Amino acid sequence: MYRWEHVINHIKRKHHLFNVYVASEEYSAPSDQHGRFLFKFSNRTSTLDPVVSAYLIENKVLEVEWPEHYRFAVCLTHDVDYIYPPIKHIVAASKKAIARKDMREFLKRLSSRVIKKYNPYLNFKDIMMLEEKYDARSTFFFKASRKEYGQIYNVESISSEIAEIAGLGWEVGLHAGYFSYDDPDELRREKERLEKVLRQEVIGVRIHYLRFKVPDTWFLLADVGFKYDTTFGFADMPGFRNGMCHPFRPCTIDGRIIDIWEIPLIVMDTTLFGYLHTTPKKAFDMIKLLCRRVEKYNGVITILWHNNTFDELRYGEWSRLYRAILKYLKERNAWMTNGRNIYEYWNSIYG
Repeated sequence: MYRWEHVINHIKRKHHLFNVYVASEEYSAPSDQHGRFLFKFSNRTSTLDPVVSAYLIENKVLEVEWPEHYRFAVCLTHDVDYIYPPIKHIVAASKKAIARKDMREFLKRLSSRVIKKYNPYLNFKDIMMLEEKYDARSTFFFKASRKEYGQIYNVESISSEIAEIAGLGWEVGLHAGYFSYDDPDELRREKERLEKVLRQEVIGVRIHYLRFKVPDTWFLLADVGFKYDTTFGFADMPGFRNGMCHPFRPCTIDGRIIDIWEIPLIVMDTTLFGYLHTTPKKAFDMIKLLCRRVEKYNGVITILWHNNTFDELRYGEWSRLYRAILKYLKERNAWMTNGRNIYEYWNSIYG
């Protein structure tokens, strides 16, 4: 905390940057139907420049060196919203299989909820095998809520898959519930439930639908016992929500530092095709631009690719884009790893 207080004191010297850092405009601001502050509500004209991190690096307040001389870090993450396809997903995929005249795939889709090996969303091992080819690791965020907006599932039913993820060196975090994001008692129950399945402490969290209220959510997550969060990013726009491309300790307007690390979310798949309605090619160009800016300041870019987006039948080029991203990052000599590894390394320096 003390070391980061030194960083914040430097930011305070630039009043406009301090306002960006603490997200002061979000204290009394409109929200969407999910209670989220979106970029479209912001007074900022762009999120593509990490203006606060740039100031800290250029003035040598932060001097960042990543392990093994990596140029920058990448926090790879997957929110597991579904562990079996909803009926509407089966219908959509079945129509595509018929259009391709692929009757084998059509029959597999029809039985995907009852025959485990045909379930396209139990694809964690496939994702890990892909990442392993690029010497990458990631975090899978699983739900443990009994009341949910979207699919409710039992993490106990995939305990073997969760154990395999952790056993191979990937990370399991909590995908906190839509209705419990502001309920500390329910969040504790979710955390404990996942820990019971995982048989180890869960230190990382991302909230379903990116529901977040500044600064209340940070206080709540810290109180529940999470070491890091990676929810803080705009749902409707890639980029740097508070001008940071480094992990940071959140801070209130009046200068109170909150005892949790935020690894800010920079790019989410559904932002690209669900909000911006862009093409995979244009999305890749934007991701490369963001990566170059993070690399310039030796920062961290957090990427969220949902496990269901890897269903190539439904998502086509968006599924294959993740492979292209990994290849690009490998060529840029990026440390592609999970949230726990980034937290532990950063905390060892600035904790």
